[in-house]
Amino acid sequence: MVAPDLLKHEIKKHWVQLFIMVLFISFLLPAQIWLEYLNVINIKNLPEDLKEIDLQHFGSAFLLCVFVITLAIVQIGVERSNGNMEFNLSLPFSRGSIYLTKWSVGAVSIVLSWVIAFTITAILILFIDIPVLYFTEFYLYLLGALLLLYSVTFAAGAFTGNPLAQGLVALTVSVFPILVFGLTLIQIGILFYPEVNIDHSFESAVYNLSPISYLFFTYGHYPVKSLFLPFIISLLFFSIGYYAFQKHPFERNGSFFVWRWMERPAQVIVIILGILGFSTLGYISSSQEDMVGYIIGAAIGAGIGFIISYFAIYKKQK
Repeated sequence: MVAPDLLKHEIKKHWVQLFIMVLFISFLLPAQIWLEYLNVINIKNLPEDLKEIDLQHFGSAFLLCVFVITLAIVQIGVERSNGNMEFNLSLPFSRGSIYLTKWSVGAVSIVLSWVIAFTITAILILFIDIPVLYFTEFYLYLLGALLLLYSVTFAAGAFTGNPLAQGLVALTVSVFPILVFGLTLIQIGILFYPEVNIDHSFESAVYNLSPISYLFFTYGHYPVKSLFLPFIISLLFFSIGYYAFQKHPFERNGSFFVWRWMERPAQVIVIILGILGFSTLGYISSSQEDMVGYIIGAAIGAGIGFIISYFAIYKKQK
């Protein structure tokens, strides 16, 4: 359960990051909607359908995701590096309480700031009559995306020993379903069939199960059948991180993974992805799209994958 004393300690320690995140999430989107509205009404003879503000095209949503990812890295990875995590573990609280309290501080801050932004936008729509498309869907999608990306990055901190590793693992996990699906599809097309027809529903499912997809906010392009999907995935990653945080060793702080046994499988995965990616690039780049370019690309990919994985995973940060 959440410990009140630890909750106060966590808020006091990260109040700057929390304040900046809450400030931007609460006011950035409403301010951008207002400015867009002022810009639209100043254009003469503009058709009515073009006066509608489409929230899907607001790039500021991406920036908000960056803030929550940064907060998660500061709460786990940075604390490992500066020794504050060891201090937290010396306090009379269980590991589960520490993890739950830290996550709750971030998650509640995200929800509260989202409520403020949603309320301000609703007031602008109701009282100033600003025409906004996808208002409810976009804001629900935004909340799910923020909680999902925060939970993924936070859970990555339970498996890694430094901030860089936490960020890289979170990025890898977020893009992994799309990356594997895309590379596998291309490889099948190269090695076996010239054309591979994939059902659009399956393609959408892979896209929606990839946390990285929620950075792009293309609700209309890839309609999410259930807006609750990112919340469910958030809960899944929270549970995985919660279990790992209670079990993992802390004597390997500074290492890429806090469990040594994870290093070799991770290196193998990086090498395989390097082979698949660069073999595809070599095949496409060759003059006649022959297997020579494919084999050369695979060899280069294996070498690059080995070098990157070796220096990233096996070199401990001080």
